Amino acid sequence: MKKENRYLIIEIIYTILFLICSTYIWFNHRKDSIYQNVNSTIISNELSFQSLEKRKDDDISSLNNFSLNVKNTLNKEIEYKIIIIPNILKNNVSNNYIKYKLNKNPIRSLNMDGIIYIDYLDVLETKNMNLKIWISDTYPGDLNFEGHIIVS
Repeated sequence: MKKENRYLIIEIIYTILFLICSTYIWFNHRKDSIYQNVNSTIISNELSFQSLEKRKDDDISSLNNFSLNVKNTLNKEIEYKIIIIPNILKNNVSNNYIKYKLNKNPIRSLNMDGIIYIDYLDVLETKNMNLKIWISDTYPGDLNFEGHIIVS
């Protein structure tokens, strides 16, 4: 009887491991409907940044780009947004001093909702974007801005 219980426990452990692994694979496969390929740490559809540089708007050429490659792998057109979300606990810079430039679009200040771009992707379409973010040189306070770039 002891040997049968041992085999039963082993079978239960294998079943639980199988369920955990298959669930993990299923969720990761589902999130691939829209993904980003960036030159930094990826957390799902989210890219974190630790600090921003203070710059003049005409002196941003040497800033690092956040390269975003957004792809639609679904069989239908989708809408997506690029959003910059500040870390509220580590942020003392108001949004109007946060500047950004996406591709060849004009330089803009971050608005209150943080949405910087909305567009559509056709079936299997990929769009490549370069994003620069900085703090305006007119900001009088201490530099402390952390946040996330989210593609949703």
